[in-house]
Formats: sequence, structure tokens, C-alpha cells
Amino acid sequence: MRENRYHHLSEHHGVELFEASFSRQTFGRHAHEGFAIGAIAEGVGGYICRGESMVLPKGSLSLMNPEEAHTGHAAAGHVRYNMLYASEAAVRSILDIRKLRGFSTIAPRDKELQLTRALSRLAGCLNTAELTDGNIAIGEALHDVLTKAFAHYGRAELRPAGREPAAVVRLREIIEARIEDNEKLTLDEIAGLIGLSVSYLIRSVRRATGLTPHGLIMQARVAQARRALLAGAPAADAALSAGFCDQAHLIRHFRRHYGVTPGALLRH
Repeated sequence: MRENRYHHLSEHHGVELFEASFSRQTFGRHAHEGFAIGAIAEGVGGYICRGESMVLPKGSLSLMNPEEAHTGHAAAGHVRYNMLYASEAAVRSILDIRKLRGFSTIAPRDKELQLTRALSRLAGCLNTAELTDGNIAIGEALHDVLTKAFAHYGRAELRPAGREPAAVVRLREIIEARIEDNEKLTLDEIAGLIGLSVSYLIRSVRRATGLTPHGLIMQARVAQARRALLAGAPAADAALSAGFCDQAHLIRHFRRHYGVTPGALLRH
């Protein structure tokens, strides 16, 4: 059985993620200062909230507004869920919105498990020990969780994503320059250089290219490593020059992009 894990994201407005996995643990009546956004991934959870005793099977969401008192327990056997805790200020900043209505329904079913998967992806990013541009991947995963939670269940009105061709061109230029100089990138820095908010940049880049900024960065790093390999560099050197943690990390991403390992790249 996996142990509980609690992540504090100090570089992302102090947002926290609780990876819960238990059978007998119970939580007494308590409340959180910010929003609590969770999804039952396995088993059945339960709690008392808003005067009701609730049972949450797999596929259920738990959406609590700040200062909503509740209990918590496994309602049947073992339960596993991910729960995100975010202050109102953090949500407003990350999503770049002023009006925040909160959640009207506390335990809705997750539509096509979108929020469940988004929370799982965030947990995956946080549990990956060596991740190139990991802070960007975490930031995008966190943004995706909050977008799905508040746009789908909190009636938040986000600025519609645009295609922003000039911003996409500028983003690609920034990525290429930084990777060539083997420098790290951050979402805040990229958005600042382009002159857009992080939230709008992520959503507009995805609309225009089908990829997030992190996806474009990884694509550029793999291409840089490929150029080094074609120039005769050993795979380990190509990996480091392109900003990968090690050769194994390059191999995984190279196969994902090109369908082969670096060793199968033949020069004629």
C-alpha cells in the first residue's frame, strides 16, 4: 500500500497537494483556509459536510470552498485520492481572474474523469525526481487542475484563448536561444518577456500549436540533442548539451518523439 504524501509547492503560491492512500485513517471535523479540490481515484471516501453524510465512490470529486468544516474517512475498505489545497489569492493569481465564485456542488461526478486525470498528472510531475524544466511542467499541471476545477465547476470566466501568432513566434525564439545557451526557463519569465499572463499564454499556445510551452521546450531540447548526435557527439554529451538530466532521460524523450533510441539514429 502506498504511503500518504504531502507536497508543498513553495514556488507556486504555496499550493499543496495531498496524495492520500489509507484504509483506517480518519480526520476529525476541520476546515481549510483556501479551496480544497480532490478526486477519488480508488475505493470509496466519505465525510460529513454541510450537514450531510456523504459517500464518494471512485470518479467522484470533492470541491470545498474556504472554511467549510468537514470530516473524512474511508467509507469502504481502502481509499486513494488526490486533494489540492489553494488559497483564493493563489487561484486568482494562477488563473489571472478577479471574480471567484467558488463551488456550488460539493461532490459532483467528474466529467470524463478530466479533473481526476489532471490531479494525477500533477502528482506524477511532483514525484518525478529528475525532470528537465520540471518547475514549468509542475506549473502547467497545476494550472490545468485549477482551470478544469473552476471553469467546469466554479463558473469562472477565463479570458478566451487566442491564437497569438506573434507570441508563439517569440516563444519559439526564446526557447531556442535559451536552449542553445543551456539556460533554464521559467513560466513567469517567459510570459514576462512576451507580455502575456502565464494563464493566457499556456492556453493560447496550446490552442495555436497543440502543445503547451513545456511541450515546445521538450521538443526543442530533443531537436538540439539530435543535431549534436548527427554531428558525432556521444549520446551522454548530447543529452547534457541539450539540457537533459542524463542519457537515460534523453533516450525516453527521443523515443517518444522519433520512435527510436539515439543509438538507432544512422548517418549516411
